[in-house]
Amino acid sequence: MENLYLQFLFVFFVSMVPFLEVFLTVPTAIIVFNFPPFVALIVAILGNAFSVFLFMFFGTEINKLFNKIYNKFRKSESTPKKINPRIKSTFDRFGANGVCFLSSILFSSQLGAGAITTLGASRSQVFIWTNIGASAVAVVMAILSVVAEELVSSLVNL
Repeated sequence: MENLYLQFLFVFFVSMVPFLEVFLTVPTAIIVFNFPPFVALIVAILGNAFSVFLFMFFGTEINKLFNKIYNKFRKSESTPKKINPRIKSTFDRFGANGVCFLSSILFSSQLGAGAITTLGASRSQVFIWTNIGASAVAVVMAILSVVAEELVSSLVNL
């Protein structure tokens, strides 16, 4: 029974790691640990949601700290840096919700949530839309894992 708890903890904590998140944990839980797909989804999404919350909170606090240090050592005649035009145009085009959803799909939900909250988006919106994006990726990975497992087992049993 303790082995099952360790497997749950493994899936939960690895889903907290940026870039690994649900891309690795859902297939591992379904194929290697033989979890039911729904259970694997729940554990991975909860782990990812917890880390998104941490990145959102500490991302804002770290940004405040860097701005405080930057303003302390900044020379009076230098002009403050502006936001990269690419980032601003993407943010203006898709909005905070779209950027949060796409960050979960394209690179890392944690880093995307931390970056968007530092730009001033609502924390609750960022949390909800980032988790919706991560959940969508998790469902796709679960479907692919189940299909791939059946495909491989049917090829092996030839």
